[in-house]
Amino acid sequence: MNIINFFSSNSYIFLPTKRNPKVALCVDNSRLAKNAFKLYNPFSSKAKLLKGSAQAVFTNFNKFSKFILRTKKEKKSDFVQYLENKLGTPLVSAVYFSTIHDKVVMQLQTPDAKIIGYLKYPINEVGIKHIKNELNAIRILSKKNLIQEYILFDEFNSKPFLLISALEGEIDFIEYEYIYEILSQFKRKKKYTLLEHPRVKELIALSSSNGLTRHLSIIERISQDSTTNYELAYEHGDFTPWNIIKVDGNYVPFDFEYFVEDGIEYFDLIKYYYQVGRLVEKKSGNELILFISKETRLKELKPLLQLFLIKEINRSSEENKSYLFEDELLMALEV
Repeated sequence: MNIINFFSSNSYIFLPTKRNPKVALCVDNSRLAKNAFKLYNPFSSKAKLLKGSAQAVFTNFNKFSKFILRTKKEKKSDFVQYLENKLGTPLVSAVYFSTIHDKVVMQLQTPDAKIIGYLKYPINEVGIKHIKNELNAIRILSKKNLIQEYILFDEFNSKPFLLISALEGEIDFIEYEYIYEILSQFKRKKKYTLLEHPRVKELIALSSSNGLTRHLSIIERISQDSTTNYELAYEHGDFTPWNIIKVDGNYVPFDFEYFVEDGIEYFDLIKYYYQVGRLVEKKSGNELILFISKETRLKELKPLLQLFLIKEINRSSEENKSYLFEDELLMALEV
């Protein structure tokens, strides 16, 4: 991937470093820089401090900061030129590089600092799959007024890209009652036992096709032992603090790349605290299990957490990523 393919003709800073950037942010002037920093929402204390410091100097002392750091004006890419023709307006881009290296996310704003939206462009087959899946999610959920419709779906260099509206608000941790309120809107008012639930049947099919024989036997045993009914739900798939924004007092989830239409209730709730516990609190093993148990407040956590971990293992298997952490946690639950 050549990152200059996503630049407009502007000056950029790279965070956390130029050699290993998470974002490339336009800093031509204070207003553009202020908007560009909205693309970067770290949760670790160290990264928050870095963002806060850089944001302060480039929004309050812009000319001085550009001079001291010798920012270089980039050449406008063919892709940005294409977008300008498509949207009928000059564009300024800032770029976020996905953690799993499947796509870039571009913040697009006008030279007078009006944010148009956020564009996702894939850089491999996994990214293409995710973007098409998010498109499907938006089409389904926007018809039910749960999220906004997209602005544009198109192709460039034979790859699909998706432009979605900008949401102005705050991204941070949220309390349990608000999480539960959000997820309640995604329930579909149909209940199944685990043995009959469409999501569990899908997990069985995925585990079989991915050659996860041991995991398949765990699903079958759990399903046969459980008599509880679970609701069908639209499953976000990556329900985390960094994928929820507070807009005018309302919490709105975004980034539906792992959306599942026939999902199961509680997977998203578990995902939220699983990611907070693992990535923010740095917990593992039984300590992480206890954290998830305490925070989710689920009476029948063990079978749901086992199924959740198998879901995560299938995802990692399909994306050629290690799932050793999830497997060890699954084994800890078997003891």
